[in-house]
Amino acid sequence: MALSAERRERILQLLQDDGRIVAADLPGRLGVSLDTVRRDLDELAATGLLRRVRGGALPPSPVSPRFVERVDKEVPAKRAIAQAAVDRLIAPGQVLVLGGGTTVRQLAERLPDDLEATVITTAPDVAVALLGHPRLDVQQVGGPVNPETRTVVGAEAVAALARVRPDVCLLGACSVDADAGVTVLHRDEALVESAMVRASARTAVLADHTKLGTAGRWVIGPVGDVDVLVTDREADPGLVAGIEQHGVEVVLAR
Repeated sequence: MALSAERRERILQLLQDDGRIVAADLPGRLGVSLDTVRRDLDELAATGLLRRVRGGALPPSPVSPRFVERVDKEVPAKRAIAQAAVDRLIAPGQVLVLGGGTTVRQLAERLPDDLEATVITTAPDVAVALLGHPRLDVQQVGGPVNPETRTVVGAEAVAALARVRPDVCLLGACSVDADAGVTVLHRDEALVESAMVRASARTAVLADHTKLGTAGRWVIGPVGDVDVLVTDREADPGLVAGIEQHGVEVVLAR
């Protein structure tokens, strides 16, 4: 039992040092079989100390599922990311589809007052922020609202998104990882945001550095489905490089 506990402590230390665990690398480092490594990873995942992904493990997602608990987190980074996204991705005449989240709301508040565009959103908070921009055509997707994420979910929303072809989809995913993909903590939110990505010509994810290299429970899509990731300059260069290998343009906000 002592050896088992020490081995798992070593695994967690490696995860902290490297930012990820590749299961195939551990037998030689720990002197145990691959089956033992997999059992250790499964048990650590069951306690919430890491998140299992194919071939290994990632740190547990640092993101709270509740919108109200995220509002005051990493605010300077979110503001910088939102402004960079406005500067790089938004143009007059576009049809935009915006997901929920605190960073996307920051973007909504920073759209130019004279911008003429159509903006579709699944987030009531974002829709309210957009109403301050008089030249926007703001459209709220209908359906039940998840009280934790404060976004619209359900079949009605998925069906509505299948009937539009936005120029750009802007998401505030809870986690982004080269292997695990773009993920969130709620199944229904993942289904709706997957529909947003499928419908759009381009997809951009707005995610501060704390969200890189982690994984939520539900996959929106592989990281290769993302055209642009906008993050902040504290992002780990290794994690950024891994994402760029999938053809994603990474913008580091100032």
